[in-house]
Amino acid sequence: MAQASPLVADFAVVLGVATVTGALARRLNQPPVLGYLLAGLIVGPYIPIPLFADVERVREMSELGVVLVMFTVGLEFSLSRAAQVLPTAGLAAAVQISGLFWAGNLVGVALGLSTAGQVVLGAGMSVSSTMVVTKVFEVHKPPKDVRGLVLGVLVLQDIVAIVLIAVVTAVAAGASASPGELLGVAGQLLGAIVVAGLLGLVVIPRLTRAVARLDMPEVDTVFAVGVCFAFGGLMQLLGYSPALGAFLAGALVAESGLAERYEHLVAPIRDVFAAIFFVSIGMQVDPLIAVGQVPQMFAVAGLVLLAQLLLVGGAGVLSGQGVRKSLHSGLALGQLGEFAFIIVGIGVSAGLLPASLFTIIVGAAVLTTFTTSVGLANAAKILDAVEHALPGRVSTLLSMYAAWVARATGGGAGRAATRRPIVMLAVDAAAIAGIVIGASFVWPVAVGWLEGQGIPSGAALSVAVAAVLVGIAPFARAIWRAARALGTNLAAAALPEGEDGPDLSLTSRVTLIRALQLAALLGTGMLIVAVTRPFVPPGWGMLTLGVALVPAAAALWRSGAPLESHVQSATLALFELLRRQDPVVPTNVQTESLLRGLGDVTRVVLPPGAPAVGSTLAGLDLRAQTGASVLAIADAGGQVVAPASLQPLEAGSVLALTGPPESISRARELLLGLSEPDDA
Repeated sequence: MAQASPLVADFAVVLGVATVTGALARRLNQPPVLGYLLAGLIVGPYIPIPLFADVERVREMSELGVVLVMFTVGLEFSLSRAAQVLPTAGLAAAVQISGLFWAGNLVGVALGLSTAGQVVLGAGMSVSSTMVVTKVFEVHKPPKDVRGLVLGVLVLQDIVAIVLIAVVTAVAAGASASPGELLGVAGQLLGAIVVAGLLGLVVIPRLTRAVARLDMPEVDTVFAVGVCFAFGGLMQLLGYSPALGAFLAGALVAESGLAERYEHLVAPIRDVFAAIFFVSIGMQVDPLIAVGQVPQMFAVAGLVLLAQLLLVGGAGVLSGQGVRKSLHSGLALGQLGEFAFIIVGIGVSAGLLPASLFTIIVGAAVLTTFTTSVGLANAAKILDAVEHALPGRVSTLLSMYAAWVARATGGGAGRAATRRPIVMLAVDAAAIAGIVIGASFVWPVAVGWLEGQGIPSGAALSVAVAAVLVGIAPFARAIWRAARALGTNLAAAALPEGEDGPDLSLTSRVTLIRALQLAALLGTGMLIVAVTRPFVPPGWGMLTLGVALVPAAAALWRSGAPLESHVQSATLALFELLRRQDPVVPTNVQTESLLRGLGDVTRVVLPPGAPAVGSTLAGLDLRAQTGASVLAIADAGGQVVAPASLQPLEAGSVLALTGPPESISRARELLLGLSEPDDA
């Protein structure tokens, strides 16, 4: 009898164990990825269990998983799709990726890594896991608006991850080169991608449509996988990562307009080899060594969790996503994933990172995968606690701000008004980054020359810093103006000035302009800090950004008091308007006329039998549960009062609500038992 092939035996052992551990993880309401990593420990060389697979053969098979995963990412790649999610997820993605990249660089500095090693580690820590998030969402389903924001951020992260892999590949190829030579290697890589992409664009989409016309699914599958590995092999032949070629192949196939068809065909094959990829990661972890690195694992995991929550949450609030939605998204994105393994693996192979760091990253990824599942399972409790901790006035102002931003970005006029300022922000940011990077190359020479002229070293350093600041000053001023223009345009779309009479929305519009300006400055500044981090001393970039943001933050803080006074006055006006109405429900025209400046104020009438009748605001926990705030209440007898937490709600009561559309929708569902607004 013929003996089984070692490759077949390895395949059987890996998939057999992965099936059991993946199903076990799913039964425990955990993503299957954790089960696959556990399978790697079981079949690996470090645990004495009579189930063994060859590490090298499994590693080679796992590369097929990386290539196929990147191919499907390419199939989903679309500039138009990225443009669609940019208004809602752009700031959160920019701040999150830049912040984690910067944090990873600082970890590299603390570990004594080279500049190239710091870049690799920062890149590996900056992207969340699409696989983990989508699998956890299957178990712990989030609200629709949270899911939309998280998936939007992940779309942008996937695009950035491709760029980061390209950068890391270039850095690894020139591991011992100078910074200037590293830029040359990166330029060569970019040239290879552009040439292969342009040539492929002429052939692949047409060939894809021609094969599809045969209407033979098996031929379609063979063709798609063949193109995937052909481009992967081409990039490998040129000395680059095959994952880049696979992504490029997927993007080219997607240009045929048949991306969904080919993704459906390739997905089962991808899932099999992606499981093998995670098993191979688990096989590389020595539990005995890992035990000694548990503190480092927890430190990296804690850094990722805290940074993701603060960065995504803060950027989400500034971009008008609301506290609840933003923090929920931060909980969902708080993990390391497949791109971390790919990027850090490239760094280890190139000798830029120690092998022990790979074990730390794997351990941190396992911890953050588990905490993501636990965090989303308890998201309601966590978010309720945060909402309760916020002062009522702060929560009301943030609800109004979220409603304003939703109104500004909801129409075509608001989006059209942002194009030019965003382009200007990008151009000026690139100019500043270019000046800083260029200065880093001539800095030592310039300082040395000044010292040679008899200038003390401290003074020479000050002169060099001043020269750089003078060089970037015009572009920094242009960024300030572009951010101001972006805020002004969006604020005008959200809170337009009345055609006649006093400008009742002026106070609100000023606050909105300053908040949006701060958001634009933060996002642009974080990108500049991340790009220039390898070229400047640790901490300089973030310190400079902090100083630069102080005037914008101070202006926003000063506008808070007038806005609060305006809200109080407008609320009193709402009381008077409700009192004069018979019945007590004001018309939309009157409300808009009198309360212009608060934005949209939604009224909800409680009919007999509504779930909220007989309950109190405290009992309903309306603000914490929905993110909407109650400005005023009129009871069935026409008496209008400020919202009180212990005031019972009656049939016929009218509530004036403010907040973004999704929060209002949740509030109506809680009050009326309706998932969609009615015309009451």
